[in-house]
Amino acid sequence: MKTFLTLPKDSEFFNRYARLIPALKVSGYFGQVVSALTELSVIYAALYSSLRFFSNTWAPFTAAIGAIIGVAIIETGLRVLLPYSVRAVLHRRFSGLDLPITIIVWVACAVLLSAGTLMSYHGSRDVVESVKPKPKLEGTAAAEREYRQAEQKVLNTWRADSAEIALRYAAQLEATKAQYAALIAQATSKLQSIEAKERSGQRFTSAKNQARERVATLEAEQASKLANLQTEKSKEISAATIRKTEALNSVAAALGKARERTEKANSKTLIESEQRTSRYKGGLSWFTIICHLVLIVSIAVDEIHKKGSGIEQKVVPTQYDFSDNVVGELVHALSCRWNQYIRERIRRIEERTPAPPLPLSPNELYSLDNMQQPVFNVNFEQLPDAYKNISIPNRMSGSLPQVPISTPAPDPLPSSTEGNGLPRRKTSRSKFAPELLNASSGNGSSNGKHP
Repeated sequence: MKTFLTLPKDSEFFNRYARLIPALKVSGYFGQVVSALTELSVIYAALYSSLRFFSNTWAPFTAAIGAIIGVAIIETGLRVLLPYSVRAVLHRRFSGLDLPITIIVWVACAVLLSAGTLMSYHGSRDVVESVKPKPKLEGTAAAEREYRQAEQKVLNTWRADSAEIALRYAAQLEATKAQYAALIAQATSKLQSIEAKERSGQRFTSAKNQARERVATLEAEQASKLANLQTEKSKEISAATIRKTEALNSVAAALGKARERTEKANSKTLIESEQRTSRYKGGLSWFTIICHLVLIVSIAVDEIHKKGSGIEQKVVPTQYDFSDNVVGELVHALSCRWNQYIRERIRRIEERTPAPPLPLSPNELYSLDNMQQPVFNVNFEQLPDAYKNISIPNRMSGSLPQVPISTPAPDPLPSSTEGNGLPRRKTSRSKFAPELLNASSGNGSSNGKHP
C-alpha cells in the first residue's frame, strides 16, 4: 500500500513554515534516539534480572533482543499514533465510528508516551551511573611502603643493638668467670695443701678455716659480679627494646596520620563525584523529557502545517493489500492440490464401481376375501436431452476475451405422480470423455466457466 501527499492548496501558508518543518522532524527523530537508548537500559536490566534465574549463559543475549523489541514497540507506536492523535483534533473526528477509534488511539498513545517517559527518566540515571568515570582516589601505598621501610630499619637497629649488648656482656661474663675461676682454684689449692699437711699429724685449723673462707668469699664475689653483669645487660636490652617500641610507635603514628589524610581526601573526592553524578542524572532525566516534548511538538506542528496548507494524505492500495497473505495463499494452494488428488482418486473408485442392479419384479399378489390391494408400477424417469450434456470449461478460455453467450433455459424436469399424489424425480448419471464434454459447447451450452 503506497501513500503520497497532495500538493498544497494554500501556497502562502505552506511557504511560511516550509523551512521549519524539516528541522523539527530531524529534532524529533534525534529525540527518539535519545529516548530509545535510555529506555533500552531499563528494559534490559529488568529482563536480565528475570532471565538469569533460568540461564546465565543465554540471559544477556535474550535480554538484549527483548529490550530491542520493547523499544521498537514504544518508539514505533509513538511515531504512528501521535500523528493520528493530532489529526483527530484537527479534523474533529469525534462522531460516528471515528469516535471509538479516536479514543483507542488516544489511550494507546497516552500509555506508550507515559511508559516511554518514565523509563527514559529512570533509565537516564542508570546510564549515567554506568558510564560515569570512577573517581580518582588517593592510595596509602607510598605511606605504607615508607612505614615498612622505617619499621625494618628500627628492627634492624634493635637487632644490632641487642646483638652488640649480648656479645659485650658475654665477653665480660666469660672474663669474670675466668678471673674468679683462677682465684678460686688458687684458694682451693692452698686449702688442699693445708689439708695435706694435716694428714702428716700437724694441725692448721686456723689456716684451714681461713682458706675455706677465702674460697667461699671468692665464689660469692663471682656470683655477685655475674649477677651485676646480667642486671646491666638486662637494663641495656630493655632500653634498646624501649627505643624500638618508641620508634615503631612513631612510625605507626606517621602511617596513621597519612591514612587519615588520605581518607579525608578520598571522602571529599567521593562527595564531589556524587554531587556531579546527581547533577548529570537530573540533567539527563529532564533532557529525555524535553526530547519527548520535542517529538510531540514536531509531529503536532507538521500536522497543523499540512492541515493549514491543504495537504492531504492519499492511499494507493494494490490488490495485494486486499488479498490473503502469502502464507494463507500457500495453505490454500496446498489444500486445493490435496483435495484434487484425493477427489481424483475417489472419482476413479466411483467410476469403476458398477451401477446398482435393477430392482426385482414384485411377487404376485392374490386377492383374498375380496381384499383389493393397490399395485404400483415402478419405472425410471427419463431426463430431457438438455440435461444430458455437461459443459467443461476450456483451459484456454482464461486467455481469450470473454463474450457473453445466451443459453436457453432447459425444460423443467418432468415428474410422475404415483398413487399417493407425490411427485418423484430421479436424475440419471452420464459419463463423458473430456473431449466430448468440451465439444458439447456447441449444443446450446455456454463456453464460460461452470459455476
